[in-house]
Amino acid sequence: MTYKEIIACLSSLDLSTYPSEKVEELIGRLGKFGIIQMTLHKGKVILRSRPMNFGQRFSTRSELSYVPAINNKSYQRASTPNQTMFYGAVIPEGISIGELDNARIIAALETSYLLRNIGQDGEQPVTFSKWEVSCDIPLVAICYHKDFLTKSSHTKELYDSFQNSIADLPKELRERTFEITEFFAGQFAKKPMEHDYDYMISAIFSEVCTRKGMAGVYYPSIRADAKGYNIAILPHFADHCLRLVAAGECTIYKRGEETIVDNDTICTITDDTQPLIYSLVEKEFHIGREQIMQEFAKKVTT
Repeated sequence: MTYKEIIACLSSLDLSTYPSEKVEELIGRLGKFGIIQMTLHKGKVILRSRPMNFGQRFSTRSELSYVPAINNKSYQRASTPNQTMFYGAVIPEGISIGELDNARIIAALETSYLLRNIGQDGEQPVTFSKWEVSCDIPLVAICYHKDFLTKSSHTKELYDSFQNSIADLPKELRERTFEITEFFAGQFAKKPMEHDYDYMISAIFSEVCTRKGMAGVYYPSIRADAKGYNIAILPHFADHCLRLVAAGECTIYKRGEETIVDNDTICTITDDTQPLIYSLVEKEFHIGREQIMQEFAKKVTT
C-alpha cells in the first residue's frame, strides 16, 4: 500500500469497533516522514486543572498529576487505555500582544464540564496546579493544521519552520511528510467528541511517538479555539522532569455567558513529596460568592 492508500484506509475505519491493532499496524506502515520536535526547557511552566467536588481536597502531588494507569480506561486526544499521560497547558514564548497568555484559562476549558456546556449555569470547584520543568522534555509538535494558522502567531511560526525544514527534502519524501503530518494534525484538530474511540488515531499516534524516544506531544487546545497549547507527556518524564511548585483551589461561577473564577486558597510548595497545606488567599484576591451573585444580578438588570 502507498502512504496515500494507508491514509485513506485510516480515514475510512469504523472506529466504533475499536480497531486499535489495525490503526497501529497502518500507522507503522506509513514509513519515514519528517516531524518538528518541540522541547520544553528547564524553567518552563505547565498548568493543570483538576475539577473536584465541594468539600473535596487534593493534598498530594499524585492527586494533582496524571491519572493512575489502573484508572486509565479510555482514549483521549493523546493517550490510550494502555498508556496514561500527564496533560497540561502551556503558554509559548514570544507570542504577539493580545493573544491568549493565560494558561489557567486553557486548563479550565479543557477540564471543566461547566465551561464545556454552553447552556449550563452553575458553580464548580477546581484545583489548579503549577508545575516547573527541571530538565528538558522532547515533544513532537502537532501544529500543522492549516485552519489554525490565523489563530496564533506561534502556530504560524511552527508551521513556517516545518515548511522550511522539509523544503530541501527529496520531492517524494517532502510530499509524503506534508500529507502524513497534515492528516495527523487533522486528527488532533477534531472538535470535542462524545465517544472516546473518536480519538483513537491521534492517541495511538502519540503512543507510537513515545516509543520512538519522544516524551509526548505538543498540540493546540481545541477547547481554547486553538489559541492555546496543550502538552501530553509520559508519566516517567512527569515524575522525573517536573516539580510541583504551587497549587490553588478556586470556584468557577457561570451564569449565561458570564464566567467568574474566584481564588479561594493557595499553597506554595517547596517539597512536593510532603502533604500540601492550603491557606486562604488574601482578601484582595478573593471576591466571595455573595459579591459574585450581586455582579451577576447587575448584568441581568442592565
